[in-house]
Amino acid sequence: MKNLFDITSKRFLAASALALAVPLSAMAFQGGKGGCDARDGMRGASMKQGAMMHGGGMMPMRGLHRLNLSEAQDDKIFEIMHAQAPKMREQMKSLRKSEDELRALKAAPDFSEAKAKQVVDRIAGQRADMEMARLQTERQIMGLLTPEQQKQLADMQQRGPGKRGERGPRS
Repeated sequence: MKNLFDITSKRFLAASALALAVPLSAMAFQGGKGGCDARDGMRGASMKQGAMMHGGGMMPMRGLHRLNLSEAQDDKIFEIMHAQAPKMREQMKSLRKSEDELRALKAAPDFSEAKAKQVVDRIAGQRADMEMARLQTERQIMGLLTPEQQKQLADMQQRGPGKRGERGPRS
């Protein structure tokens, strides 16, 4: 039976890897002869990066790509997400090491409940730090949105998945 920590970690790692790959592939595609404007490619990349970096239902910022963001807003959101990626990667590596340590401790013949408690507490702290970093990033992004965009995003979140409505026009 798989451990909940294992499943969550693997999902987060996969989403993080994808989040890092999307902007890089979008930048590589800019030089190609597609029918797509390079700015449109990056707009989609930064919005997808934000949604994928935090995975599944954990990302309340999902839906940013449906807002009518200005180029300046889109660029700033990209910068915020890009700056956050290395920090999240380091936090994820540290969390993975702690989880590996807990697995090794669990399988060890000389299991120590006190040591296990220390590792579990460290994992909980690492997860809390990651959640705080995510919340800080979301608050930075929300600060860039106009009151109308914030309301539109809140409305989309209340409707739930699959009921978000049409995309806003591109600027």
